[in-house]
Amino acid sequence: MNFEFFVAERLLKQEGRIFSRPIVKIATVSIALSIAVMLVSVGVLEGFKNQIKEKITGFTSHIHLLPYTINYGDAAIPFTLSPNEKKDILSIENVKRLEPYTLMAGSIKTEKDFHGVLLKGVAPNFDSEFFRQHLLEGEIPDYKKNDSRQDVLISKNIADKMLLKTGDKLRVYFFIEGNYRVRPFRVAGIYQTGLGDYDDQFVICNASVIQQLNKWQESQYSGYEVKLKDFSKLQSSAQSIYHMLSQDKTVATIEDMEPNLFAWLDLLDSNVIIILILMTLVTIITACSTLLTMTFEQTQHIGILKSLGASTSSIIKIYMYKTVNITIKAMLLGNALALGIMYLQNRFRLIGLDQESYYLDSVPIEMDPWRIITVNVASMIICSLALLIPARSISRISPIQSIKFD
Repeated sequence: MNFEFFVAERLLKQEGRIFSRPIVKIATVSIALSIAVMLVSVGVLEGFKNQIKEKITGFTSHIHLLPYTINYGDAAIPFTLSPNEKKDILSIENVKRLEPYTLMAGSIKTEKDFHGVLLKGVAPNFDSEFFRQHLLEGEIPDYKKNDSRQDVLISKNIADKMLLKTGDKLRVYFFIEGNYRVRPFRVAGIYQTGLGDYDDQFVICNASVIQQLNKWQESQYSGYEVKLKDFSKLQSSAQSIYHMLSQDKTVATIEDMEPNLFAWLDLLDSNVIIILILMTLVTIITACSTLLTMTFEQTQHIGILKSLGASTSSIIKIYMYKTVNITIKAMLLGNALALGIMYLQNRFRLIGLDQESYYLDSVPIEMDPWRIITVNVASMIICSLALLIPARSISRISPIQSIKFD
């Protein structure tokens, strides 16, 4: 054990006076709260962004393959992928699934009301896990069975507006080539995702119904959805897929289709960065104030150490050790507080949200060990470097004057 650490440890144990002082208690609470706020802020940001991305990509997937002359939602042109194109796309490491879909606008009409909708046709083997997680009533249609061909999934928003429940019959009217056509359906299930724009208009049906209305072949769809394993590789995966397609096809990422949503999520990053900067400043100012206060209160002790031959650098290290020790204990307290808050929120959902405004019904928090470690290490390094500035005041203390200091 070196000299500086030995003296610092003895001072910390000295009659418990260091930790009984109000300034140290205030510093401990202040630093602990700052660390807790930083960790919770980062956890909320990551949890919110990840859950929103999972929800939006669960409904619409990460990438859409479309005819080159078509915008999303305009499904007038049939789209076909060749076997080689399918094989090449599925060979990409980050690609999880490739699913066809059809789209057609229509209007649900009952005896009392009508509502414009967008029917999304899915293949019999489509990935239904997302809708299964958000299913409120009924069941997911099994389009592999012939008797389920007319079954549809509707949202709670549509069901409430049209006064529909599972098992009810409904008619959807389509305007095709200047004429109205009608198709009967049965409500098999009711879902609620919290994505207002989607819940207000999407009805999930069998793709073959729309293919028949458009007089398309079995291999012709409105487009294909590509589900990815890693969202962070969205752009690189989209570029790889684009180069595999023929010139009459293009790709659209979820960021292209929902620019406002992702701009809003990016804005959240800026807000959290501001919070991190402010809380780091609070931690730095508190630690520096604690060091200056201890230096002032123990001027006589510093003078005695200097008169005994201790160098200024050694004394600076002693008081740096003391302050860092207090800071570390405060950070541990802050971590315990933050982890407790995050656990309680994830377990009991104590803080709720307006789902129509925020797409989620409670505040999500992601407890990422690496981010927690990063925040702690970065805060400790920045704080330790900042302490070097007030520590220089020790060099200006005169041994003779300080020994007389009372």
